[in-house]
Amino acid sequence: MTTAIGKELRKLRIDRDERLLDMAGHLGKSPSFISAVEVGKKAPPAGFEELIIKIYGLAADAADALRRAADASRKAFVLEPNSALGRDTVGLLARRINTLSPQELEEIKAILGGRKDER
Repeated sequence: MTTAIGKELRKLRIDRDERLLDMAGHLGKSPSFISAVEVGKKAPPAGFEELIIKIYGLAADAADALRRAADASRKAFVLEPNSALGRDTVGLLARRINTLSPQELEEIKAILGGRKDER
């Protein structure tokens, strides 16, 4: 089953007329790793989407789509806040994330994402 990031990677390859082997070479990864990320056998590691954005020089819309796809393809996230307030905030969010209503999650997402229509 292809993941959200897998679909974006394949689209990028098709748009650039590349094979999986070509993309792997550009990213400094093995073809088997790229394939495993595409089909969901491996989650995209931290920073993977930023590497792709940089190597392929993706424009803002394409970069945002890739970031969203990478997030959708991950089951877990590692956060390393650099302050006590950050740690407290992350801990609270982690404890409550699955108990928040869709409306509460949308509000948090709007605050963190700074929706363009709210600026």
